[in-house]
Amino acid sequence: MINLDASRRRLLSILGATLLVVPPVAAAQIGLPTSTDSGPIPGPDSRATSDQARASIDPRISEARDLYLEHLVMASLEIFEDVIDEFPENYEALWGAARSAVAQGLLSEGTRIQNQWYKIGESYGRRAAEIEPDNLVGLYWLLSAKGLRAVQSGGREASALGGEVYDLAHHVLEMDSLHAGAYHALGVLNFRVRRLSGLERWVARTFLGAEVMNLTSWEDAERYLTRAVELRPEYILFHLDLGRMYLHRERMEEARSQFQRVLELPVLEPPDSRFQETAERGLAETLD
Repeated sequence: MINLDASRRRLLSILGATLLVVPPVAAAQIGLPTSTDSGPIPGPDSRATSDQARASIDPRISEARDLYLEHLVMASLEIFEDVIDEFPENYEALWGAARSAVAQGLLSEGTRIQNQWYKIGESYGRRAAEIEPDNLVGLYWLLSAKGLRAVQSGGREASALGGEVYDLAHHVLEMDSLHAGAYHALGVLNFRVRRLSGLERWVARTFLGAEVMNLTSWEDAERYLTRAVELRPEYILFHLDLGRMYLHRERMEEARSQFQRVLELPVLEPPDSRFQETAERGLAETLD
């Protein structure tokens, strides 16, 4: 009987840098529970806990979040890092810094610089997840940073990151079965596998076996990507990737509909304008 977990990891190793997960989105947009500002209740003679409670209501956190939503990504990151310097275990500041770092990577030019920002985001996301392992916000930004690094890595690094991303996405869905970001990640994974070239698919079948290839399908790619759109119809990236999948399948009318929706939606996240530029190019392809 085939070991599905081992097979999935072997499959991810051949995909390498083709794996993609969701770029950053606000917690409320992807169905993540929003962390409260109350923090833990200080215990008697507990300075560390008291510091954490004070940090959780630090007005700088709200200021940094507002700056992010105003697309002033670096300004928001600097404030989050100021809070972290004072309170290294403040969860709100850590996941906020992870989100801002990932967004700055998406807005940067060049693979090397982008990966530097993604690594920073991954570091903050990991620290947040270690502090509150049952809180989906930190887990999601860790997932995002790892996935974006996997896209631009190669060889063993991409394989290791891909396996971690796959596991994290399923872990998130186990915690929240309506998590749009995790559905999107799985949809993109299925899409990337199924669009492998004939030679790549032959290699995959030869070395991994037909059973492994059968773990992915165009049906699952569409199902997961469509589910993400259903759960968060206001989010630009989800429509964009569903449109890309339709375009690759030469389902032009459906692709055109998704790209047009991308252009109609309001810009919410700092990278959204770039996603709209990509949608404009995709729309032009459907009209050729």
